[in-house]
Amino acid sequence: MTLDYGKQATWENGFGTQGSPIALRDGQVVANEHLQVIAPYHMHQELDDGTTIKLLGEGQVQIGAHHYTCVQVHFHVPVEHVSNTAATLEMHFVHQNAIGQLCVIAVLFKAGAADPILQQVITDFAAGRQHPEEIDLTTLMPRRGHVFHYLGSLTTPPLTEGVEWYVIQPLDLTISKAQAVWFADQFGDNNRALQPRHERVIEEFDLN
Repeated sequence: MTLDYGKQATWENGFGTQGSPIALRDGQVVANEHLQVIAPYHMHQELDDGTTIKLLGEGQVQIGAHHYTCVQVHFHVPVEHVSNTAATLEMHFVHQNAIGQLCVIAVLFKAGAADPILQQVITDFAAGRQHPEEIDLTTLMPRRGHVFHYLGSLTTPPLTEGVEWYVIQPLDLTISKAQAVWFADQFGDNNRALQPRHERVIEEFDLN
């Protein structure tokens, strides 16, 4: 069943005070964290789940001492996390570690030139279907940019909490107006409303 973003208030949430997304402001600047891709993000399946495009495949990242494996990748227009820097599309790399801890790396695309990799995703899209799709997303995992880190939740049911979020504002990733319009026309607004921060700590650092 397609998720209805117009009825978010009815989404069952039996959890606590770590909902995502949140407004990213008043962060504590911390020492730069090392974020390194240790296995490329090769996707092999593309599917329409009625709410967004999901890409399935593999990829691995190490953040500090923690190692995560990619579960799936998907997209939100408008963006879910907001800050003082405007963004048009939010791409979620959803990961899990060996003990089941979830980590989402969110990449915020600014308005600008069309992205060729996103264009391949759009061009090959088949409404209502899952199909083989060979695409390398590794270059869309930023190596430079500003990062916000906090503890939150999934932004779709079951809204699981305890998720490590790394929201990256890259220096050089953009999406064209036509590409953003395509996502909006295809899926409608698929962003969860901002959730209360509840005194959670937001950390900030730069990738370099």
